[in-house]
Amino acid sequence: MESVQKNKKCKIIMGVLALVSFSLLALHSSAVLQAADQGSAMPEKIEGAKAAEEKAVASKEECCKPGDTTPPLDLVKKIPPGGLHSPYPDYTKLAKDEELVKPFRLPGCNECHGGTGGGGFCPALTQGVWFWGNTDDVLFRLVTLGSTELEKQGFTRIQYGSVHAAMPMMGFTIKDADQLWKIIAFIRSINPPGTNPPEKLVAPKMHPVGE
Repeated sequence: MESVQKNKKCKIIMGVLALVSFSLLALHSSAVLQAADQGSAMPEKIEGAKAAEEKAVASKEECCKPGDTTPPLDLVKKIPPGGLHSPYPDYTKLAKDEELVKPFRLPGCNECHGGTGGGGFCPALTQGVWFWGNTDDVLFRLVTLGSTELEKQGFTRIQYGSVHAAMPMMGFTIKDADQLWKIIAFIRSINPPGTNPPEKLVAPKMHPVGE
C-alpha cells in the first residue's frame, strides 16, 4: 500500500517538475522570439531615422541663403514647387541700394521690360499685376524656366496683360541664385505699395502635369 502511495507521489512530483520545465522553456522561447523580432525591426528603425533625417535636411534646404551660388536652373530642379523662398524678404531695405538695378540689367531684363522695369515691347513690371502669381517660388521659376516650361511643370497662367507673348527662359543668362533673388527684390521694390506679400498674396494656380 505504501509503495503505491509513493509511486503516486513520485508521479505527481514528476508531473509538477515537467510542467515547470515546460513553462520555463516556453518563456525562454518567447524571449528569444521577441529579441529576434526586435533585431529584425532594427533595420526598419534605422531606415526610418535616415529618412526623417533626409527630410529634415531637405526642409532646411527649402529656403535659400544670401550669396547662394547655385545656378537657377539647378536650383529649380533640386527644390520642389513651393519650396523656394527669397533670402531678401525686406526688399524695401535692399532697394535703397542704388546698385540693385544692376543685377536686373545685366542678364538683359531691361531689353524687354525697360531699363527701370517700366515697360518696353514687353509688359511693365511696375503695375502690381502678377500673371502667374507673386510668391517668391513662382517668380523665381518663371524667370528661370520661362512661361512655356513653367506651364509644362503644372503652373497655370492667372491673367494676361497687353502683351500675350511668352516669357523666355532666362535661367541660363543669370549666373547664380543670389543674382536672381536680387532681381526679384528689385521687381518687388518698383511695384506699388501693398501689391507684394504679405500685404497681397497672389498664390499660383496649379494643374496636373500633362494636361
